[in-house]
Amino acid sequence: MFRHLTLICALMLPTVALAWRGGGNEPFWSVTLEAGQMQITRLGLPDLTLDIIAQDSDGARITASDPAHARDAVLTRHPAICRDTMSGMPHPETVTLALGKDWLTGCGGAPVDLLTAQAWRITEIDGAPALAGVPLALRFDPDGKITGQGGCNRFFAGFALTGEGMGIGPVGATRMACARPIMDQEARVFAALDRVTRFDMTDAGGLVLLAGDRPVLGAATAR
Repeated sequence: MFRHLTLICALMLPTVALAWRGGGNEPFWSVTLEAGQMQITRLGLPDLTLDIIAQDSDGARITASDPAHARDAVLTRHPAICRDTMSGMPHPETVTLALGKDWLTGCGGAPVDLLTAQAWRITEIDGAPALAGVPLALRFDPDGKITGQGGCNRFFAGFALTGEGMGIGPVGATRMACARPIMDQEARVFAALDRVTRFDMTDAGGLVLLAGDRPVLGAATAR
């Protein structure tokens, strides 16, 4: 079975070039970094737009200021898996936002980056180890496509992430025939992909695809 990540994950912080977003719940808040500005939204309070005045070279600490109102905000980004407290969706960063006397915590970065950062090797299917020596590969592309090797046939599918979870399908594949155990396992892989409703990460940096709370596929970084 899989153990969920509770400590840091060795990820590199992306530089803030395109729009970056983070936020948290209880109380709800969000922050967007774009075009040299920090935009902050908080439930029941006016939105703020501050100019970014300082940033570490690795983007781990970003300071923004609104001199007209004598207000500063400091955003700190940590490369550690963070799960949304409402949906459970994993994000690549844990973030804090210091705004005056307020200290807000939450998640940051795009969940899809966890999927697309590397290719994956499927190691478990419905809790059982995959057949040894059978190629089971999986790759997520930023454009919402999945390609892979099911053991006998190459396959392809689409995937989409929402604020609530993940969907995959439909799965298409080539039509080669192999030994019955390999074909049976491949059918189980394709059926598992069709059932996926969300994903998570393990403390070893692996990927878990789940149907509800049940792991249906486990994968390790391909080497």
